[in-house]
Amino acid sequence: MKLSVILPMYNEEENVKKTLKEIDNVLNCYDDYEILIVDDGSHDETYHRAKEFSLNNPRVTIIQHPTNLGMGTALRTGFENAKYDIIVTIDADLSYTAEHIPRLVEEFEKDKSIDIVVGSPYMAGGSVEDVPFFRLLISKIANKFVGFSMNENLSTVTGILRAYRKEVLDSLDLESTGTAINMEILSKASATRFKIKEIPATLMGRKLGESKLKFRATTISHLLFSFYEKPMILFGFIGFIILLIGTISAAYLFYEFLSGELDPNRPLMLFMALMILSGIQILIFGFVATQISNLKKEIYIIQKENRLIRKRIR
Repeated sequence: MKLSVILPMYNEEENVKKTLKEIDNVLNCYDDYEILIVDDGSHDETYHRAKEFSLNNPRVTIIQHPTNLGMGTALRTGFENAKYDIIVTIDADLSYTAEHIPRLVEEFEKDKSIDIVVGSPYMAGGSVEDVPFFRLLISKIANKFVGFSMNENLSTVTGILRAYRKEVLDSLDLESTGTAINMEILSKASATRFKIKEIPATLMGRKLGESKLKFRATTISHLLFSFYEKPMILFGFIGFIILLIGTISAAYLFYEFLSGELDPNRPLMLFMALMILSGIQILIFGFVATQISNLKKEIYIIQKENRLIRKRIR
C-alpha cells in the first residue's frame, strides 16, 4: 500500500526533526510513501530544519506558504499535492504518536467500503494523557455537540488524526481556512454518503512548543459550526423559550380575566403578544433555515459528482 502523510506546521522548530524521524521510521513498512510538510508561514526555523531532514530523505516534500493562512488552507494545499490513494493527516507535535498511522490505514484493508477513518480519544478504548481537565471537558462536550448536529454517531469530529481515500477528498469542495476544516470534511462526507469509521486513539498533551490554537476562539467556531449544520438547535431553543414566556404570561392574564381583575391597558398584554409572536416567528425562521441546510446537503452531492466528472476528464 502507498500513502501520503500530510503534516501542517506553524512555528514547530522544536518538534519538526523528532516528528519527521518518528513518522519516517513507522512508514518504512509500506511499499512507498511520501511525507508532505506544509509550512504555513512559520517565522522560526521550522522550514530550515525540515529542509535539513529532507536532504537525506527524498520522500519528504516541503511546501511553504509565504504567510500564515490557517490550518484549513495548509491541509487543502497538502490534499492538492498528495499523489497516493491513501492520505493520512496528523499533528506536527505528535499529540497522537506515529504508531497510530498503520492502525488507521489497516482499516481500509479490513473493510474496502470504508472511506474515512477517524482516530478518537473519546470513544471506548481511547484515552487522554496530560491534558488539562477543563480543556478536556469542553472538548468532549463540543465534539458531542458537533457530532449531534451532523447526525453522525461520532465521538471525535474536530481532531486531525485521520486517514482518507484520496477520491473522497477529490470529490469534496472544501472552503475552510482554519480548524473548522476537520468538521467540514466530515460534514460534507456524511452528506455525500461516504462511510466513516472511528477507531480508539491516545491523545497526549503537547510536550514541546506552544499550541497554536486559541481555545476560546476554537470553541466558539465549533458552536457556530453546529448552529450552521442544524439551525433548529439555536432557533428552536430560543423560539421555544420566548414562546413559553409568552404562554405563561397569557395564562396569568387569562386567570386575571376569569377573576374579573384584567386591565386591557396593562403593559403585560403587549408583552404577552410580543413574546408569542416573536417565538412563533423565530421557530418559523428555524424551520426555513433547516430546509436550507438540507438543500445545502443536496448541493454537496451535486458538487461531488461534478468534481469526480472533471477529475475523470482530466
